[in-house]
Amino acid sequence: MPPPVNRFDREFNFWTLFDATDWQSGEQGTGALMVSTRPSLLYNVLFGRLGEKAGIFVQALAAIAIFFGLIELIALFIGARLTRSMTKSVAELYKATESVNRGDLTHRIKVESKDQMAALEGSFNSMTASLARLMAEQKDKQRLENELAIAQEVQELLFPRDVTDLPTLEVHGVCKPARTVSGDYFDFIPLPDERMVLAVGDISGKGISAALLMATVHAFVRAYSLEPELALTPMMLAGAGAPSTELYYRDNGSRAEDLAPGRLMTTLNYQLFRSTPPAKYATMFLGCYDPATRSLIYSNGGHLPPMLISQDQSVIRLEASGTVVGLFDGVGYGESRVPMRPGDIFVAFSDGVTEPENEFGEFGEERLIELVQLHRDQPLPRICEVVTTAVADWIGGAEQPDDVTLVLARAR
Repeated sequence: MPPPVNRFDREFNFWTLFDATDWQSGEQGTGALMVSTRPSLLYNVLFGRLGEKAGIFVQALAAIAIFFGLIELIALFIGARLTRSMTKSVAELYKATESVNRGDLTHRIKVESKDQMAALEGSFNSMTASLARLMAEQKDKQRLENELAIAQEVQELLFPRDVTDLPTLEVHGVCKPARTVSGDYFDFIPLPDERMVLAVGDISGKGISAALLMATVHAFVRAYSLEPELALTPMMLAGAGAPSTELYYRDNGSRAEDLAPGRLMTTLNYQLFRSTPPAKYATMFLGCYDPATRSLIYSNGGHLPPMLISQDQSVIRLEASGTVVGLFDGVGYGESRVPMRPGDIFVAFSDGVTEPENEFGEFGEERLIELVQLHRDQPLPRICEVVTTAVADWIGGAEQPDDVTLVLARAR
């Protein structure tokens, strides 16, 4: 072993296997060979025969080594940058998720690059913005639902409850809104001398706007029913520009302090026309039951004709006395009178009862008449329950299209 050329020229050992053959017997075998050498010896073996060209090969190898070394350094630099960028982005995302976890949806990540991590940061910002918007919408929805619940409670107070029947007349009504609040209206207003006002109406539209107009109509009808002399006040206050009362009222010989449905309907039209938007109106039926004559004096302002079903199965429809209320100015409404014999049933309803459809068509008035005639001896609340249940079954799983209102009165 020659001496080392420099301090890096250290001796190293390795072994290898080789095939061997016994020349006498011809048997094959495997032998092991241990080699001791130095790098300088290997160098001399590789380049010693090249002579002067050996330096060129050495330089080429050195250049290749330097080239790959630079590539390694560049790769190391790029890897470090990528690692730093990724860890920074992950740290920013972690901080952002912690902020969201604390309920802070206003936190945003500053996007400084255009790589996939930047796209992820942008998606996170978009997600938090959407969450903040959804939370705001949810709060608004919750507030609206609370307000609607309060409105529903208030509206339920407007419908008559615990109505005392008259000795000669029993009454009952029900309203099932299609939404939280209803645009349908009904009321029973007791008057002196055992008289009673029966009011049924349907406000145009649905939802809050219809419910507000329903409350307005409720207040007007109550005020003018309990104080019928006030029905002349709007025309008297209007001055010279007011239409003549002859246009508004039919001369039926009634006094100002007596309730006249036609006069009340005319005044209601006058008030609604001036206090509601042009597109808002109502259909209205107003009737006053008079026990002295056992009759119903009524005025119908464009409402679906209520029916008077007699015990002999005959049906009288109380047709309209004029157009809808609140849509046109200067409209007069007449009155009619119909007798109510013991056992006769007065049926008033909204279009939510007769107009629901399924694959067999509309529910229809004929089906309503059949149900009332079939159960006419039952208590009025039971008849209302039968009809509303039949309407719900007719609709089936579909959404209720309109408010369902049914008012019954039976003469005794």
